[in-house]
Amino acid sequence: MTFDRRHALQTLFVGGLASACATRPPVREPLVSINLTDLQPPEAPATGTRLETAFDDARRMTVPVRLGQRGPFQFVVDTGANRTVISVETAQRCGLASDGVAPVHGIVGTQPAPLVKAPLLKVGLVRSANLSLPVLPKASLGADGLLGIDVLKNRRMRLNFRSNTFEIGPSGRGAAIQQLGGTGGTRIPDPSRGITVPAQYRSGQLVIFDADVAGVPVRAFLDSGAQITCGNEALRDHLVRERPDLVQRMTQTQLISATGQTSPALLGPLPRLRLGGMGLNNIRAAFAPLHIFSLWGLDDKPAMLVGVDVLRHFDEVTLDFGRREVIFQRIRSAGPPPGAPALQR
Repeated sequence: MTFDRRHALQTLFVGGLASACATRPPVREPLVSINLTDLQPPEAPATGTRLETAFDDARRMTVPVRLGQRGPFQFVVDTGANRTVISVETAQRCGLASDGVAPVHGIVGTQPAPLVKAPLLKVGLVRSANLSLPVLPKASLGADGLLGIDVLKNRRMRLNFRSNTFEIGPSGRGAAIQQLGGTGGTRIPDPSRGITVPAQYRSGQLVIFDADVAGVPVRAFLDSGAQITCGNEALRDHLVRERPDLVQRMTQTQLISATGQTSPALLGPLPRLRLGGMGLNNIRAAFAPLHIFSLWGLDDKPAMLVGVDVLRHFDEVTLDFGRREVIFQRIRSAGPPPGAPALQR
């Protein structure tokens, strides 16, 4: 089994670049809600059939993005990419000017990639100006581009998988969150509003420290651009020591980065995963010695990238980059989606 760029991991880092986002002051930004089922690509079939544009083949959420006056283009919402990335084809269609070359760190390794200058990028009413975007083939990205955390940072975004909507707005919108049980730990503002888990920044991304796999503490990076959840070898070794039977249930596979580089991996069951106050059973993960874990200095500490395969088991996932917190919500009365693992609080 092989997981290619559209069916595996999507973490991208561009080295040596300062942020080039110019945004409105967060307190003045409106909350933008985009109903993805009501959108139609710019080149719809002649029959006029309305197309589903919310998810790509790997079930990652995509949103309409405009580059200047061109678009909308479908960009994957990718909380695992620290830079927004554009496809070669989209850059050519928009006539974007070259802006040099920079190293791109994929999950497997590093390679140089050309850059283009985007004078204005818009998602809803949120605007970012003068972005320097890495360019990779659309066949590798599986979309027109990746919407990275250079655009999402200091904002609040909500992925609503049940109603098929994406929201982006200023950080901290909504009621204040009640702290329970002293400092740190999971916070629950209201059962109907989900469970709020504190997060920290690491390498520009939100990481949950209040997490474990079968009791093994783990640093969990939320990567909405990855189809499958992936753990490092340190996590695999911890689990196998406690559960030797897991070795017999793992199969060889291969991960292919957006940069085209490959890595061998072991695909197998993941014992109970706890994210704050939420627990998930019966899910899978790929274990591999990925370059991205080395880049983070986490080769010897259990760590994982939580992909969209796990995120989709919740009705909503909200990431507030300004407040450094993640909210998981599940409408239990509606019942779990087909094939969903057991969910525990």
